Amino acid sequence: DEAAEIMASGQIRRLPVTRDNELIGIVSLGDLAVKRIFADEAGEALSEISQQQLH
Repeated sequence: DEAAEIMASGQIRRLPVTRDNELIGIVSLGDLAVKRIFADEAGEALSEISQQQLH
């Protein structure tokens, strides 16, 4: 939930995942979209990002 909220509010498509200040992965909107729980948040964030790029 936190990642989806950060991505939506920051209008970003990818979020780095770190442990002990070391990059261990990247979470993308697509990763969240495949999880049914996050589908609405990911879709909303993607829509907002796409709309901003058009303007």
